[in-house]
Amino acid sequence: MNIDLLFTNQGEAGLIANENFARKIAGIVFDTQSGIFTIEFADMDFMDLNIPVEPEYNEHLDMNTVIHVGSVKDGHIGQAYQVPLMFSDDPYRNEIMKPQQPSQPLAAFAYFMKQCVIGQPVFRDDLGDEDSMGCVLGSASPSSLEFAPHLARRHGLEVRPTAQPSINAPGMGLGGGGSSGGGSGSGSYGKGSQKNSGSEDKDTKK
Repeated sequence: MNIDLLFTNQGEAGLIANENFARKIAGIVFDTQSGIFTIEFADMDFMDLNIPVEPEYNEHLDMNTVIHVGSVKDGHIGQAYQVPLMFSDDPYRNEIMKPQQPSQPLAAFAYFMKQCVIGQPVFRDDLGDEDSMGCVLGSASPSSLEFAPHLARRHGLEVRPTAQPSINAPGMGLGGGGSSGGGSGSGSYGKGSQKNSGSEDKDTKK
């Protein structure tokens, strides 16, 4: 596995691998002295990365309370989510700043990837292999990346518009009017139509 640290122009950060992480990541710790990242997994295991972050990127990292993590292979995004970013010299940072996860994690990840402009390697399986030091995206442009099919389906569900219930929907109006009082009785949440009650008044006055 090879992993890169990528940034957008706004300093948003992400750790992107060239294959899926085998275990769920719970958080990322950045050692400000050594410049090394440590990946903390949900099963309490951890993995130290092996290439220090260039000092010029420290200021960018300091602006992030969460960091994107994911994988890209053959132009397709295979994993995409966000986890807390912690600093070794500031253990209470996240308690004070209270990092918030994006409400649409896949959409946020896709936007991040399309905006990436700079980065560096932070982990290589074989540090002696100079050919592996290139970007993990390979020849793929960040703007051309697409979700793998399983994530594309989730992304579609995540960004679809949500219907808002109408107070005039059949069966939901005041007075307990059921489906006989408002048209089709299909139970849809579109705009309800209120019928003129004049004919009903005539019947009651007979």
